[in-house]
Amino acid sequence: QPTNITMKLYKACLGLFKKFYQGQTVRSISVTLGNVVDDNQFQMSLFEENSEKERQLGHVMDSIREKYGSNAILRAISYTTAGTALKRARLVGGHKA
Repeated sequence: QPTNITMKLYKACLGLFKKFYQGQTVRSISVTLGNVVDDNQFQMSLFEENSEKERQLGHVMDSIREKYGSNAILRAISYTTAGTALKRARLVGGHKA
């Protein structure tokens, strides 16, 4: 099912990880997206009630980040000791300056 909803993409990636993970050390995980189309093209679902609201929320979050910076709005996990987004936001190109 085509989507641009972050949590749907995250859950799909997590599902693939759980399916293929064999308990060994993981050094790197890469995700590639393909067949990208303009956002005005989407398939509505009869079974998902909130997909339009999730889509609009994604647009609002993107516009806030565009205007105020990538760390202007983060998920709650980013404010815990396990979170990495705040630490990465202080780096230049992902590296120490």
